[in-house]
Amino acid sequence: MSRIGRAPILSLLLVAAVFGFRAGPVSASTPPLSERVLGKADAPVTVIEYASLTCDHCKRFHLEVLPRLKEAYIDTGKIKLVYRHFPLDQVALMAATLAECAPRIRFFGLVEVLFKTEDRWAHSPDPKAGLAQVGRLAGISQPAFEACLADDKLSTAIAEELRGGQQKHNVNSTPTFIVGDKVLRGVRSYEEMAKALDSAGAR
Repeated sequence: MSRIGRAPILSLLLVAAVFGFRAGPVSASTPPLSERVLGKADAPVTVIEYASLTCDHCKRFHLEVLPRLKEAYIDTGKIKLVYRHFPLDQVALMAATLAECAPRIRFFGLVEVLFKTEDRWAHSPDPKAGLAQVGRLAGISQPAFEACLADDKLSTAIAEELRGGQQKHNVNSTPTFIVGDKVLRGVRSYEEMAKALDSAGAR
């Protein structure tokens, strides 16, 4: 779960109020975000991850567990990982927006950098400036970052991805993983994840 408050996640309506998102029906004029997929499209098992970029447990998964899963399950074609945004606070929303500024082929690399540098920007006096610096190192100019932040359709699409997690899978904390018909909440060890993946048919 996120370090922000170390409490159960805010309700969707409260998140909507804090972020300024719409709480009404999904707008047909706002297209969904294209999927961020790590792995082969025809992998037999799909793992959906809902994560917040200011979540310590998400950071642990991405920096400690995911590299081993990538080697054993993703690179071997056994599973594919689908990343979905579930920002728990305004800073996480800005970080998610920055990640969406990158080309899809560089998305996971930028997410890894964001988690590695999270202590520097998430709790700095000016998180936006810290994120902009990370963006510049990733080839995203300040004007491009500002344009992404000002894109109402992008922020709405991120909000609707969060909404979808709550409505479809009852996501209420991060990270949450959907493995087949099972919901795994919280960071799991490599061994725990491997057991769940094997049970889902990723042997």
